[in-house]
Amino acid sequence: MSASNIEFLSVPTEIAEQALVLCHPRDVASFAQTCRAAWSLVNDTTDKHIWRQLFLLFPFDDPRKTCEGFRRDIQFDWKTELQRRVHAELVARSARSTPEELHAALVTFLDVVRSAPPVILGCEFVPSPSLMWVADVLASTNMLQLPPFTQHPTCQIVARLRSYLALTLDEYDDEEGKSRMKSTRTTNRCRVYDLSQYDRDSDWGPFMPKTGEVDWSHVECLMNVIAFNLVDHSRHFRDTRPPCGLEATRAYSAPRATTRAPQDWAGVEGNWRRIVSFMDYRDLFAFNFSILGHAGHTQGRSFFEDPQFSEATRLIELKLHLISADAVPKYYTLNKFPQCEDTKYPTLYFSGSSHGIHGREATIVGSVHMSDDGVVRWRFVSAREARMQWSSEGVQIGGIASAMGVVGTWTGAHHERGDPAGPFWLWKAPDGYPTSVRALIPVG
Repeated sequence: MSASNIEFLSVPTEIAEQALVLCHPRDVASFAQTCRAAWSLVNDTTDKHIWRQLFLLFPFDDPRKTCEGFRRDIQFDWKTELQRRVHAELVARSARSTPEELHAALVTFLDVVRSAPPVILGCEFVPSPSLMWVADVLASTNMLQLPPFTQHPTCQIVARLRSYLALTLDEYDDEEGKSRMKSTRTTNRCRVYDLSQYDRDSDWGPFMPKTGEVDWSHVECLMNVIAFNLVDHSRHFRDTRPPCGLEATRAYSAPRATTRAPQDWAGVEGNWRRIVSFMDYRDLFAFNFSILGHAGHTQGRSFFEDPQFSEATRLIELKLHLISADAVPKYYTLNKFPQCEDTKYPTLYFSGSSHGIHGREATIVGSVHMSDDGVVRWRFVSAREARMQWSSEGVQIGGIASAMGVVGTWTGAHHERGDPAGPFWLWKAPDGYPTSVRALIPVG
């Protein structure tokens, strides 16, 4: 034991503990290894209060306040979790990290995002320190811009985090950034408008064949296609954009979600906005059955790089309300979701109406399901004169009733060969928005 240790440990325990909680966790861990007395001071408490204080002062969200959402741990290991997060940041900031270390760090960042506390009534505008930390580390390290990872699990985590961020960390003001974004857009369009991606095995949406798990790389492509199209139509949609960023992924961050009806766990009821994009059917047919069928994806990229190519983008308003399973109309023949094992999240059914700026109105019927991995899935159709026309499969981006909303694919409701398909983004309309979607579009 050094002389400095003897002097420090001779002060009253309360003062020593207070001094330690003002240190960086790495320094506290190093101090604990200097001698047995130091180790006991730092670790020999039932509730690990020094590590708890270090965790909360870092600062991170208090996990004891996460009564809903994705964290269900009864006991929280303050020391282990704090050290895990600190190490993840070190890995992200190091130029010598191994692929295994990077994967573990990405898992940690994703866990922090998914365990962020839900928004509660009266605190709707109080940000999450944990999410601010993740955003800061990812932005300052460019970790998600590293050369493509080759391992499938790591690729999925990167794509999931990028989906949660929705290009908010991407820089594209300089020529290099613009070139990178142009290439990204082309790659995303090739994936989104490839009709072979949508079949019974993928549930006609952004899901892994056979397993049914979310394919986050596909979700990222869908979001990016919509996001780039909104930039192109900024004059028309400047005040009508889905919320983006990690704060918008928090459970119950959507407008009025904190005052929802008790039975509406998914925050279904209310007014929604929906952006859909689609190709001219002649272009879609040519891309899928002439170019991809003969020349492959290399030639497919040049199809979207043609300066004359364009997509259509439409804004649609929806008004939804819950209905009982018995009230689902007979013409709704899509497969029904199974019941969730967690009784807090029964499968919900809803109906409502939708209309666009040209006044075409349709009936909406669908359901919401909590999957086993904690991802909320949406499935619905638009129908006219009691006939299904278009079906949609989507996933909630982030937690339950997140402000970021639902992203997925639409296609023909009867899934016939040659049916068109495209991306959509659905989100809850904020308070104070016009009740008519036509009022959102400038005239002239």
